[in-house]
Amino acid sequence: MFRRKILRGGFILCFTNYDVWRSIVMERSFQAGGWKIGFNTWSFASLSLESALRHIRDAGFVEVEINADKTHLDPRIFPRSDLPSIRRLLNDLGLHPNSMHAPMSGVDLSAQSIDVKNRSIELIMETLEYCRAIDCPILVVHPNNSSSIPLGREAMKKNSIENLKIIAEKAEDLGVKIALENMINVEGKRFGSRVSDLKEIIRSIGSPYLGICFDTGHANLLAASSNISIRDEIIDAKEYLWTLHIHDNDGSDDQHLPPGDGNIDWNMVVKALREADYKGVFMMEIREGEDPDSTAKRCLKIAAKIIQA
Repeated sequence: MFRRKILRGGFILCFTNYDVWRSIVMERSFQAGGWKIGFNTWSFASLSLESALRHIRDAGFVEVEINADKTHLDPRIFPRSDLPSIRRLLNDLGLHPNSMHAPMSGVDLSAQSIDVKNRSIELIMETLEYCRAIDCPILVVHPNNSSSIPLGREAMKKNSIENLKIIAEKAEDLGVKIALENMINVEGKRFGSRVSDLKEIIRSIGSPYLGICFDTGHANLLAASSNISIRDEIIDAKEYLWTLHIHDNDGSDDQHLPPGDGNIDWNMVVKALREADYKGVFMMEIREGEDPDSTAKRCLKIAAKIIQA
């Protein structure tokens, strides 16, 4: 039998009806500072996509980002013919696919190699088609790969712009937006680690289908090695800010911890998001651990508390 307890108004309410319980959880998500709270299937990377979506639904989320790098909806492993069943499942579960994370492994949009460039473009464009097939409005894309750092910032920028211009045309045809993610800074040499870098790409291409996915963990690593603040980066993203990757770390590594388990000042982050007039989903991207179900439920409570503070 389904059974859940929720503390409300000083009383413990016990629910045996799933739909009633879920309506309360959804209400919490909707009222949390005006932002819906989402969760990435990467936290359940060891499970099938179908199972991951069910676990995320059962944790109380209404928004989801689907991972597509070597798992879940990666076109290299997920059959196109099965996409209609995923679309139906999302609808049945009451989950909205806010975004999909494009493949990263073997992908480099700043590569000098013609073969790597063409393979990367083709795979990203195929992933855009997957988004369209499940009514997912945003594809999160890495503007480059760290393997291209030896080329230098200018070459990385030039190559990224040329390749993303081709991909943006496909995005416009399909009606799917591309959110470029701020990357991990590597000794100050990686183009794309600053919001200003992403804005250079967006403005150079001039497509209304290009925006930004702000990654708090990556920004914290940047802040730890420079005098650049997370707040200033969020404010700089402003009108281009379409979605988020919310996770924490201690400033030493890209740990993808739940908010509060690292050293990010979350009150500052939320204040900056409000100042930037952010309208999207509070999307969490947490590394899979030993008990992903407990982590997912804890993350929903933490996010709601952070946003309402």
